Amino acid sequence: MQCRSHVAQLGRLYKDFQTAGAEVLVILGDTSERARKYAELLKTPFPVLADLDRSVYHQFDLEKALFVIQRTASVVIDREGFIRYIKRVTNPMTWLQESYELLEFVRAI
Repeated sequence: MQCRSHVAQLGRLYKDFQTAGAEVLVILGDTSERARKYAELLKTPFPVLADLDRSVYHQFDLEKALFVIQRTASVVIDREGFIRYIKRVTNPMTWLQESYELLEFVRAI
């Protein structure tokens, strides 16, 4: 549920991210159909992609904590394909702070 709040917050800040020259993508560890419904439910102005086999989740070490709390991450990849920022979060209550930290990082590069 908290990841929905984070995605909604990113949606509200989307124009600020675009102004800073960034694009936002959300990757959902589920089917394409579920990703589409998730995007429709939250009315995201950016794509929500599916990761059915959770390979991206595995690559970024985003396995569930205590088998119930989904770890999330914010990642900034520059135009050359290098990871410039990554922040993994287990505490779902930090979503608002994380959205603003991410935006400030993007503005600074």
